[in-house]
Amino acid sequence: MDNNHQKFDSQSIANRVRELFLHYGIGKRQHARELSRILDLSFSHAHRKLKGQSPWTLEQINSVAAALGETPAAIADLSAEHEPTEPNMARDAIFFVAGVAIPCVGHVSDELPAGRPAEFVALRVEGQWHIYRADEAPAGPRYGVDLIEIRPGFGDDERLSIAVLDDSHQAADELAKYLGGCGFNAVAFYDVDSFCQALQQSLFDGYVVDWLIGEETADRCIATIRASDNPDAPVLVLTGELGTDRRESEIAQAMREYDVLGPYEKPVRLHVIEAALQRCFNL
Repeated sequence: MDNNHQKFDSQSIANRVRELFLHYGIGKRQHARELSRILDLSFSHAHRKLKGQSPWTLEQINSVAAALGETPAAIADLSAEHEPTEPNMARDAIFFVAGVAIPCVGHVSDELPAGRPAEFVALRVEGQWHIYRADEAPAGPRYGVDLIEIRPGFGDDERLSIAVLDDSHQAADELAKYLGGCGFNAVAFYDVDSFCQALQQSLFDGYVVDWLIGEETADRCIATIRASDNPDAPVLVLTGELGTDRRESEIAQAMREYDVLGPYEKPVRLHVIEAALQRCFNL
């Protein structure tokens, strides 16, 4: 197998990279930005990689090691595929089911004795773990599987991610779909609570938010963004109430306090939002 496409345990590498960043004085909130710089990734992609949600290549491991003045062995055990399996280890794997190959994380245990019943089994194929239903697995040494984790978005999506917030489902979905067609990875949200909760798990490269969400303004959402690990992400504000003195005053205050862009008038002109985001990211 080409070494650059050798499968490594994403979570253990992510943990080690974070440890090394801290060792070299890189603050926790700067980790994703520093990895983004080293590997030339979008912020959201770097953030996923540091959470163990995006696979690592040997080239990326080498690049991080070189940037820190370390050897690749300080980050990953490059001889791991020649060593015995550690019991109950979480491993990057491919789950073969119903004719579909799904990237996953498999918790692989000891080698199974011949004839021992099991629902799922793991086999080592050219340095990569493959997981099958036991009755569908090919011949070869079989290992037990205690847990299979299929993570949403596990694939290496390198597109810039944009969160769209609007309490009009139709408006949010339409804008997210349009931006998706423009090369962005856009996700729609419809209320403040779910939006802020999502930011606790995943960060985005940019945001497009309607100023008024139900009876609440987007102030809490924007404050959450500015307090996150990606505080400089561009935030575009939409409003359908430009003629209202109160709303204009609120948005003006947000522009001064949070450095948001806009306001962009609703109904949204899709190509204008696209152009604004392209300018933010120098596309």
